[in-house]
Amino acid sequence: MTVIVDPVTDADLDAYVDDQLDVARRIEVEAHLAARPEAAARVMSDLRTRDELRVALAGPVGTARPATTEAARRLERALARGRMLI
Repeated sequence: MTVIVDPVTDADLDAYVDDQLDVARRIEVEAHLAARPEAAARVMSDLRTRDELRVALAGPVGTARPATTEAARRLERALARGRMLI
């Protein structure tokens, strides 16, 4: 019995980098990358860029975004009053 596997596309590689694939497709993409060093190098570069962007946009460690801080303050006040407004 022959198993037909969908070819791995650039969209699959982008979804792999963005953690958007289900487990079965991720395994297929990883097998594709293991057999194609040039594609694996490109994906590794994209993963590095993704991680660098996450670090750059995260801000200082321990500092929340202003919107998150304000939401936490509102929640604390509501809980202190004995009710929660959403």
